Amino acid sequence: MPRRLRLPSSLCASVALVAGSVAFVAAPATATPPSFEQCADVFPAAELETGQEVSGLTTAGRTRGSEVEPEGFTGTFVDTLEGDDGDLLVFDLAGSRITKADGSIDAGVWSGMSGSPVYAADGRLVGAVSYTFGSFEASTIAGITPAADMYALLDGDAVEAPPERIALSTKQTKQLVAAGASSRELGKGARRIAPVSAITLPEKFAAGYATIAKRAGAPSRDLATGGTTSTDAAPIVAGGNIAAADSYGSLASYALGTATAVCGTEVVGFGHPMDFVDAQRTIHGARTSFIQADGVGSFKMGNLGAPVGALTHDGLAGIVGRLAQDVDATTITSTAARSGKSPATYTTKVPNPDALAELAATHAFRDAVLAQDQMGGGESVVSWTVEGTSTETGTPITLRRGQRYSTRADLAERLGNDVASDVATLQENEFATLDIDDVTIDDTLSSTYKALKVGTIDRYDTASRTWKRVSTSKAIPAPRGKQLKLRINLVKADKYSKATPTSVISTLSVSRHAVGTGRLLIAGGDQPSWDDDEEFSFEDSAPWETDAFYFEDEEDDELTIPEKKPTSAEGVAALLSKQQRHDYLYVSHDYITGSVGLLNVDRKYRQASVVKGSVRLRVSYR
Repeated sequence: MPRRLRLPSSLCASVALVAGSVAFVAAPATATPPSFEQCADVFPAAELETGQEVSGLTTAGRTRGSEVEPEGFTGTFVDTLEGDDGDLLVFDLAGSRITKADGSIDAGVWSGMSGSPVYAADGRLVGAVSYTFGSFEASTIAGITPAADMYALLDGDAVEAPPERIALSTKQTKQLVAAGASSRELGKGARRIAPVSAITLPEKFAAGYATIAKRAGAPSRDLATGGTTSTDAAPIVAGGNIAAADSYGSLASYALGTATAVCGTEVVGFGHPMDFVDAQRTIHGARTSFIQADGVGSFKMGNLGAPVGALTHDGLAGIVGRLAQDVDATTITSTAARSGKSPATYTTKVPNPDALAELAATHAFRDAVLAQDQMGGGESVVSWTVEGTSTETGTPITLRRGQRYSTRADLAERLGNDVASDVATLQENEFATLDIDDVTIDDTLSSTYKALKVGTIDRYDTASRTWKRVSTSKAIPAPRGKQLKLRINLVKADKYSKATPTSVISTLSVSRHAVGTGRLLIAGGDQPSWDDDEEFSFEDSAPWETDAFYFEDEEDDELTIPEKKPTSAEGVAALLSKQQRHDYLYVSHDYITGSVGLLNVDRKYRQASVVKGSVRLRVSYR
């Protein structure tokens, strides 16, 4: 019996495996895989002997049929690392894409191999591949989560597991080397093998997607160029692929690893957590495309099959899923077209409500880029509808909103912000728990940047019957009981804008009881809600919780407009639907009357371009 090694208490941060450019790698032919029970009995870890040979199953997709059918690999037991967080069995592996035919390292232990079952000679399950060693190059040394810990997940038991990274002391490294491990492959210790955490986006979309994920407070997944999720199911078998998905369809977001055992309708895999959060997700089989040998960052690429069940637990020692269990999912339907071109429509199912805002934003972003065939600026006229149901009362809740955007750069990235913020605000409303059923986005784009801004202001003087220029440093005279007539001149927002300048006539009635000094705000609807360098998230605040929603009124100002906070989930949807549009010019006149007190008069004027800028004026009554 080998001596058991204690895990050190010092831990390093986890290392993310990022997929870069990919290339196909030739591989030797593989032998027919050994046959094992789908739900094999447990081989006690305490009975392992140094040098004991084992067999394993994984899916490398090297030949026709092997993209879903497991192939075999072999291994030799090295030693056991024992710790308060759980035991880790150390093996030296070979075969499949781990090593080449001559025994030299090929891809080593790759990302996505986690969960691959390892069996003793009598067919009992030793455990699941979950860790790899080595810091600077591929390694054949793997850590195995014991089978007993994996099966404990099926019973709902709390299972401890080793941490994300294990730093080995010099003494422990020497002991592993003495037991047969390579000191070069051991590197600085063991790190948990990450599942392939991917979203189906081209590599060029990386920066925009990373920004969206950050704003959503979500982990940024690796980008994987791929098609839509297959409508055909791929089988989930021991040693085969298993994926847990936040979304599937046109835009798939998922973690891909390997199934360890299939026990009736329950599946256990990965050998470590996905996100360590019991989120509502679907499980899928998948077809392996290839294994990318990339040194210490080797990884598996695959295509999801149709959903076949539900993720029921995301625990320290692995994930658990139940086959044939239905999962409710929100449908995102996104249609995007460049002006004058045929539209393209994309559909995605999102079972995880916590990922809905992120994925709605990503959809709007991706589809706009695809429609424009560029990542630049331009103009977008978009509308979206969010439909949900109160889980308590069954009351339907609907938000409908439209918007115009025009920017010199990064147009597509901006499109998703408002959609995602509306979704997040509805989900987080304080009045009712909502199931969001559908999110529909309809976008028409052009490459022309068109923006106006508020320029000069003229007042019509009834005595001279002429327009007179208004000075922002002086109060505008307004006759009580009559009308204040203004001409607002809209000019190009900057030298790059292709918008046509125009003037807007706004006529405001003034009460004969007006007193004191009033104020006048003339503003374009396209006002910045955050600074370019300021961080924000989709859940930062509802629009009625920001000063901008009230034209930045001060609490101690006697002209402050009373807050218009909602009192129900329906009210939340209604206020969100009425948010200001960027292509409106807004005129707001606030003043005090001796008869009714505070009086507010608002006007809005739709324009053919977005309108920026604002002017604040004082009004005196005579």
